[in-house]
Amino acid sequence: MAYTKRENSYWLFSRELKDSTKLEGEEKRPYVITPLGTKVKRILFAGAITYKNSDDRMVKVTVADYIGSFYLTAFKTGFSSEMAEELDKFNVNDIVMVMGKVSSFKTDDGIFYFSVNPELIKSIGETERYFWGVRASYVAKRKILAITEAIKDDVATVDTLLKLGYSQDEAEDAIRAKEYYADYDFNSYMDAISSINFDSPVMTVAHREMDIENPESFETEGNSSNQQNTGAPQTFNIEEFVLAYIKNNDSGPGCKYDDIIISCSNAGISREKVDEILNSLGSRGEIYEVSLKRYKPL
Repeated sequence: MAYTKRENSYWLFSRELKDSTKLEGEEKRPYVITPLGTKVKRILFAGAITYKNSDDRMVKVTVADYIGSFYLTAFKTGFSSEMAEELDKFNVNDIVMVMGKVSSFKTDDGIFYFSVNPELIKSIGETERYFWGVRASYVAKRKILAITEAIKDDVATVDTLLKLGYSQDEAEDAIRAKEYYADYDFNSYMDAISSINFDSPVMTVAHREMDIENPESFETEGNSSNQQNTGAPQTFNIEEFVLAYIKNNDSGPGCKYDDIIISCSNAGISREKVDEILNSLGSRGEIYEVSLKRYKPL
C-alpha cells in the first residue's frame, strides 16, 4: 500500500500568515506562499486563547501569539467532530500548542483570510510557549537575512545562498520570497519580531521553570519563595514596557489598542492595568490617541 507523505508543520508567527497573498497548487487545498517564502499547508504555533465561541455547528477560537492572532475553526459534524469536541474543552486564557492545516479564503476584492483547522491541541506551560517563541523568532530572522542577501544580488540563486551558509530550506524560501514578494516590507516584519520582549515577566517565569538547580531564583523582589507571583515583578517598569511597545509598533497610522493588549497579556499585564497606563501616558503627553483605539508616541 502506498502512503502519502505527511506535510511538514512549520513554526511561524501569525503575521507571516496574515500578510500572505499568494497561493500555489491544487484549488481545494493549495499551499500558502508566505512573505518569507514559506510554502505551507500545516503550521505549529503556541499562544494564549483570547476568544472562544461554541454553538451547535462549530467551535471558533482565537489564539494570540506575540505579534498577532491565529483563528481556529472546527465543525461539530463530519470528520472534524472529534477535534471540535477536544477544542471545546479549552477556555479563554488557556495557553496552548496547536498543529493544524491552513484554510484560505479570497474575497472578490482580492483580500485573503486564513483560518486553521486544528489537528492537535495541547495545554502547555510558559516554558513551552517561551521555547516556541524563541525558536519561531530565530527561524524568521534567519529567513529575512537570507532574503536580504537574495535581494542584493540580481542573479542570486539557491546555490548562491547555500555558499553563504544558509540551509536548503532557507535558500529556497528566500528565492521564492524574492519572486513573489519583491515589494514586501521585510524591515517592518523584522522590527515586529525584534520588538518581542523575551525578558518580560512571563519570559522570566519560563526561565525560572528551567532553572531547577537554583531554587532561590524563584524569589522576586518583595515576594518570598512560598508566595504566588501573580503579576509583574516589582522591578519591572510596566509603563516603560507599554510606551516602548507603542514606539516600536507604530507603522504610521498608530499602534492598535488590540495589539497593545495582546502584547501586554503575554507579559502578564491585565487589560485594566493597560487602560490605566494608557490614560497616564496620555495625560503626561507621552502618547496621544490619533484615532479611535490607535495610539502614537510624542
